[in-house]
Amino acid sequence: MALQPSTVSWINRASDRIAAMPDNMIMSARGAWRGRERGLAVFAGVFLASLVITTVLAYAVGLSQAFLQYSLQEEIFDAKIDFAEDTGDDADGRTNDSLLWESMCDEFVEMEEFSDCGLVYGRQGVRVDGFFDEDFIIPQPLNIILAEGPTGDWSNVSWDYPEALELGPPINGDRTVRFYGEGIWDGELGERHSTRGQDSRIVYGSWPASAADAAANRSIVLPSEVASSAGVAVNDTISSLTFTYVTGYLGYQNVADGFEDCQGEEYFNAQSGYVYCRVNMTVHNLTVAAVYQEGGAGNPTLLFNPVMVSDATLSDEQKLILMNNDHGYLGLAVDRNQLPTTSTADATEWLDALKKDVESGNYTAAGILVEYNDLISGTITFLNIFLGIIQVFDYILMIPIVILSFSVLIYGLVLSLEQRRREISIHRVIGGTERNLSRMILSEITVISIAGWFSGYSLALISVPLVLDAVGFMSFRSGGIDISPTLSFWATLFIILLTVGLAWIFGRSRTRDFLTIEIDEGVRRVVKKRKPRTWLHILVFAIGLFAYFESWIQSSGGWFIYGSSGIVRNFVSNALLLLLGPFCLWIGGALVLGRVGAMGPKIMTALMSWSPAISDIRRGLRGSSSSESVNRLAVIMLLTLSIVTLAAVQGYTGTAVDERTTSAQTGADIQVQFDSPVTEQQARDEVMLAIQRAGDGDITDIDSMTSVADLFTNPGGKSALLRTWVLFDGHEDTLIWDTQAIPGDEIDAVVSGWSDGGFTAGEQAREIFEDIESESGLIIQYTEYDFQLGPDFELLVTTTVTESTVTYQGRHSWVPGLSSSEAEQAIVIGESTYRELVGNAAADSYASTRWFFELCDQSDEDCADALRTVSVEIGNGNGVTAASDWSTAHRENERNGGLIFGTPGLLSLQFVVASLASVASAFVFLSLVLTQRKRELAILQAIGASPNQVIRLVLFEILSILLVSMGLGVILGLAIAESFNGFFGIFGFIFQLFLGQSAPISRELVWPWLDLALVNASVLIAVMVALLYTTRRALQADLAVVLKGE
Repeated sequence: MALQPSTVSWINRASDRIAAMPDNMIMSARGAWRGRERGLAVFAGVFLASLVITTVLAYAVGLSQAFLQYSLQEEIFDAKIDFAEDTGDDADGRTNDSLLWESMCDEFVEMEEFSDCGLVYGRQGVRVDGFFDEDFIIPQPLNIILAEGPTGDWSNVSWDYPEALELGPPINGDRTVRFYGEGIWDGELGERHSTRGQDSRIVYGSWPASAADAAANRSIVLPSEVASSAGVAVNDTISSLTFTYVTGYLGYQNVADGFEDCQGEEYFNAQSGYVYCRVNMTVHNLTVAAVYQEGGAGNPTLLFNPVMVSDATLSDEQKLILMNNDHGYLGLAVDRNQLPTTSTADATEWLDALKKDVESGNYTAAGILVEYNDLISGTITFLNIFLGIIQVFDYILMIPIVILSFSVLIYGLVLSLEQRRREISIHRVIGGTERNLSRMILSEITVISIAGWFSGYSLALISVPLVLDAVGFMSFRSGGIDISPTLSFWATLFIILLTVGLAWIFGRSRTRDFLTIEIDEGVRRVVKKRKPRTWLHILVFAIGLFAYFESWIQSSGGWFIYGSSGIVRNFVSNALLLLLGPFCLWIGGALVLGRVGAMGPKIMTALMSWSPAISDIRRGLRGSSSSESVNRLAVIMLLTLSIVTLAAVQGYTGTAVDERTTSAQTGADIQVQFDSPVTEQQARDEVMLAIQRAGDGDITDIDSMTSVADLFTNPGGKSALLRTWVLFDGHEDTLIWDTQAIPGDEIDAVVSGWSDGGFTAGEQAREIFEDIESESGLIIQYTEYDFQLGPDFELLVTTTVTESTVTYQGRHSWVPGLSSSEAEQAIVIGESTYRELVGNAAADSYASTRWFFELCDQSDEDCADALRTVSVEIGNGNGVTAASDWSTAHRENERNGGLIFGTPGLLSLQFVVASLASVASAFVFLSLVLTQRKRELAILQAIGASPNQVIRLVLFEILSILLVSMGLGVILGLAIAESFNGFFGIFGFIFQLFLGQSAPISRELVWPWLDLALVNASVLIAVMVALLYTTRRALQADLAVVLKGE
């Protein structure tokens, strides 16, 4: 069928356009290059927008890669191998022979994907179709119900563990126990149990060196909360440990039927709705080998923070019972060098293939079939949720710089197109059509925009790995993680549409406006001004100020008639106000204060009216015609410098938080743990030997050292035991205290109080005392036990009770270098009280496994390097189990904070981009503004003004605007930083908890005046250069040509 003539005509026109496109693009590029001065503003706006948006999207990809690699350090087991079928008489592919079951580890370790394997008695077999399958909550762990021993007070221990229900699915709410076979204690799994990344999980004692060592000592490893509540230490014995195993369960459909033959207790789990038959089992004569620091909620499959015991404590009969009831599984460690970490999607694909491969096997001569429960995939599921939270935070954080980039783009387009108003009108006079003129302008805008997009896009992809390597504000160090962020085609297309497309759309709109004006208006520069919506600007600014005031009331604990909850009591309304308020303050403040900045010349002439030179300048200012353009420049300066201030304040505050966190963790320059208690002199000698071996000139001696004694006391008249830490006189010379850790703000006052018989208490320890706030003294008692054998070899226990009267000083949050979770359950006393309790002889001969040392100024880089060297040498010393130094811990905290929180790199990016934008905007916008004023400057010369007078006038006018705008921009930035602090604090709290820090550091703002001064000085220099260059060029133009219309 023949085509219609109109269709043929349309096809021909389209073909001609496509054929002419290369030539048109070349001509547009040449035109853009000839008018490059006016095109710089458009290029700068698109470049900034492309740079920022690409960075944010690529950062999310890179963060996913880095976060996966980081998170793998937190998990111990990577997989749980269970039997494929449930227990039962007709079950195939099972065995109750624990030795045969454990021997399968040899087959798994031979596979290149696995590095270690061992038998675990713990949670029953998990057989589900997916992570959120309802059957996931049915299999039960082994739960402790009772412990007894000759030391400590086990009645003080609660075996309830509600955190397991609060932080995970409703599987079980009691403290769990795992019995480990031979493969767990050494090798890769043993290493993972004892360390987390570069940090030790063990806080007291040491992880058994081998399965034989754990079996010989009948080792048990306790969570710190259990050890603290019981009042037991390393090498203490536990006479018996009773736990429950599950023999069957009933769902809600058949709960009423009951069990046919439950040999134990029927237990109802109210959260899940299942009833279990739990039977008791007991092991005897255990020795505490180590105490570990409890972590946060990990993968819920195995449950978390268990008590860990050698399976040598179980009899063969007990092992058979546990195997028959499905409590035996194999714990595997994947060779993580084989795991793809380019993205969570690639890792999931690899793990799915591994699961399929393992489950397809038929193992041992008994034909055992297995269910492979991949724990890493569960972690990835959690990661994707957590990454979503992080990305929301990062996107919100980058909103100001995105708005700034679009502001520069829009204002640049406005100035660029206004430069062409006269050119467009003249083209129309000589016969140019609206369509041709529109195509010409839009083609040039498109060419410039594409160049800006490509430059920003390429620079962003190069800079993202550097952003992720940020370890502090404007501080970068490679973390050894391979990151290659790449964006998909659709993400790239989205960026192009958002940057180039927006420039084209806005340029088309403004071009249409110019093409609809009368020719006479264009040639004679008659301008129709739109009235600004001042009322809307003031309203937005007022909302921002109200949000700032609300945030200040809440952070100050109340004001006037308003309490700490502030003025707005509704939770949702208050959250929205605090979230959106800083943006209203920023945008509204820039628009309102920008008008004040544009009035800079009037303000400065009023302030300097006493000077005779001002009279000439005042006369020259009366004819100034650049108020609208100058107002835009003032707004841009306010936007950029307020972002610079926000980024600098919050960036340096984050760096300070990292330093304070490190001081809370390590406690001093170096913390050393020995395998057995040593005296002060012995500890000093060992560290001095390490210093001599290191041979670093920056550390030659020990400036000071101290220890924190650890004993158990009880309040007078009560049987409850309290962990009691003792601070020796002079400890403040070694320990790095933080005001957040102590009651009040004066460290010296609290130290003096400890020395004079005072004590502080953690939040949980306070609850044990009655009337703790009373000014009268409180009595604490210390019981010393003496064990002897009687004439018939019976054990004789003699107790000696001493007491001391102490005065309550307030609540502490932590003690430097010690577990903050234990600090909540502990009280802290001074040396004088300690001597009253244990006697001078015992105090003088004090020995400890933990000592703290002050060696040099840890903030000095040379000292930091020396600390790392000395720490390694100490770790190699005799009897030393661990040595942690401030410098290494600080690096780790910087790395964790940069990776998890993400702010150091993004704030550094904000600071650099906003600083460059302020300098570039000042130069480009001033050049365009002064180019517009060529005629005005020529008139001044024509009526007798000398070139120097013209330069002085321009300098005074523009510098007045810039100085006022810069001052207002810094003030606005400080207010925004204060408004954003609550927002940063909430996310910082979440991320620090994720890192296992139970006492997150508060964010006290740091004001980096030097950095702000340098940026403002750079802007002033750029302005001076732009002014002198543009003004002198304008003055060199032919006056007749300029006055006749250029």
